[in-house]
Amino acid sequence: MFGLPIPILHWIVQYGIGLILFTLVLRAIASWFGLDERYGFFRFLASYTDPFIKPVRRLVPPIMFIDVSFMITMFLLYTLMVLLLQALPPTW
Repeated sequence: MFGLPIPILHWIVQYGIGLILFTLVLRAIASWFGLDERYGFFRFLASYTDPFIKPVRRLVPPIMFIDVSFMITMFLLYTLMVLLLQALPPTW
């Protein structure tokens, strides 16, 4: 009755966190191929994803040579997205 015709808040949560998850995946794949912050696009990805990765990286050290902070950050962001989408009324 009072809901919006387009669920704007759902879109913001779903596509906003989805975009962050996508950039995390791009940055992880780029690190496998040795593409680092020398290139402008990957410098942008690093500046966009570092606020999410650095707190986790401070808490969880790398295991051997594998940085698991990417996977933990992706899991936490996906869990946050699912919980927020379940908590919102469907017409918001």
